[in-house]
Amino acid sequence: MNLLRPMSHSARPAFRLGCSVALSLLAWVCAPAPASAHPSDIILGKPTSFAAVVQRIRSELGSIDRAREAGDFADQALHATWLVTLAGAVPGFAVTLPAALRDSAAGRIMQSGMRLGGTANALRAAAEGRDSAGVALQASRFMELYAVLDAYAPKQYVCPMRCQTRMVYDTPGRCPVCGMYLQRVTDDRYRVEVTPASAPIRARVPTTLRFQIRDPAGFDVESLQVVHEKRLHLMIVSYDLAWFSHEHPVPGPNGSFTHHTTFPAGGRYVLYHDFTPDSTGMQVVPVEIEVEGAPRPPVPLVLDDRAKKKLDGYEVTLSHTPLVPDAECSMTFTLTRGGKPVTDLEPFLGAMGHLVMISEDRAAYVHSHPLERNATTGPSVRFQVAFTRTGTYKAWGQFQRKGRVLTVPFVVVVSADAKGQGAASVAR
Repeated sequence: MNLLRPMSHSARPAFRLGCSVALSLLAWVCAPAPASAHPSDIILGKPTSFAAVVQRIRSELGSIDRAREAGDFADQALHATWLVTLAGAVPGFAVTLPAALRDSAAGRIMQSGMRLGGTANALRAAAEGRDSAGVALQASRFMELYAVLDAYAPKQYVCPMRCQTRMVYDTPGRCPVCGMYLQRVTDDRYRVEVTPASAPIRARVPTTLRFQIRDPAGFDVESLQVVHEKRLHLMIVSYDLAWFSHEHPVPGPNGSFTHHTTFPAGGRYVLYHDFTPDSTGMQVVPVEIEVEGAPRPPVPLVLDDRAKKKLDGYEVTLSHTPLVPDAECSMTFTLTRGGKPVTDLEPFLGAMGHLVMISEDRAAYVHSHPLERNATTGPSVRFQVAFTRTGTYKAWGQFQRKGRVLTVPFVVVVSADAKGQGAASVAR
């Protein structure tokens, strides 16, 4: 979960600058990548699909961009060579794409691939000549060409709420059940850089945090969907999950955000960044930070989903169906006050409630809200959830009444054996 920052780029041996495209292709197919290449930049194996070629091209564009920022001409030339090789593989895959053949776009794909290769060759020549203006000119043409290729790369999408656990879509859009933006199925990982205005961060001392969201290739993410009234939902939890805060940083330029906060005690915290890019759907990026100061004694998680919680004059109970992985589970919160049902709940961030669950080891994160067709103003609010793994989870249900938000914590267990959950699994 530790934050990953772009790696620094060292100079490459001069003989690499004279490598021809033919030699690069031979090395790519028959031999491992150069020993001096950064591990995060190495192209591992020959792509076997059009989607894989497009993904690698995006990665190389990111490497070139970082090398430009560092002023490393040798590194730019090296990645331009890889890019020429990848662009040369585009035409062979173009004729295998049903989508391309269906709308006669194979020629457009091939042309974009050839133009990409030519642009990469020109950038390499400019880098070898240490011509910054020439490099910038060629680099400015990459994204338009890449966009054509990416538009035809096969993709799959699922609902981030897992409303239909086995339903997969081949086009982006909204889930027909809950209305959330569909999430792209990909191994790509977004990153968030968290930088305090002043270091170190100290407990009980106000601090300002800056967040920079980057896509898998390292580019700033400047376009995010507004989901439940916000572009970025930030969940901050202490390492033992005893402390929880749901925040909304303020958007800034170039995909950046800022947030003012105060941590209650020293120790380690995890920040879960919940956001939705236009192209890939909902993303959750955890980042760990250290806060200086006296820590609180750790609080162990104890199963309490049968208990009645009393908070701010409210009584809240939780009932649920058996909580098992890879299934549609239901969790229902029921609120009363003074012995009477609460029937005047208000929308909170565009929904009648929010449910966030984090596993004991902090590796699994679930964010759900009531389906619109099941939404009520109380006293009961039902969430549909899906788990990918077993374990103990801390759950926080959030509801709003008369302008105030009530956050109710419970601890639940997700088990592979539904029978083993006993009476706690029976809806009350």
